[in-house]
Amino acid sequence: MINSDFALALHSILLLASDKESCLTSSQLSSMLKVHSVRIRKVLSKMKNAGYIESKEGAGGGFFISCNISRVTLKDIYVLTQDDLLKAKCHSCCPSCKIGVNIEKVLDIILSDADEKFQDYLEDYSLQKVLDKMQQI
Repeated sequence: MINSDFALALHSILLLASDKESCLTSSQLSSMLKVHSVRIRKVLSKMKNAGYIESKEGAGGGFFISCNISRVTLKDIYVLTQDDLLKAKCHSCCPSCKIGVNIEKVLDIILSDADEKFQDYLEDYSLQKVLDKMQQI
């Protein structure tokens, strides 16, 4: 399952990319996205460390886009914001159960393969392509 940091990062970077002249503070973004400012700063920090955005301090400062949005994909944002692959959450069962003893291992293999295919799909969508699709709606 995709965590909400993915949506926050994507929303934030698309806001910055939609107006390349804009410089938004974490407080402004937090208000626009209706999340706590600490949470948005954590996501912004990851994107800044990856080189997708930069910040300017002082009056008129804030965050601004610093990447080519035609080269950054949804996969890049997904990998940046996901702490873990898809993971099975199996309950504990008796070690002598012939299904229970191996189901978590098997599901991990299957879900790892699904995550890889999902990432391949996301790689087809650049941030520019997402913005273009949004303008068509």
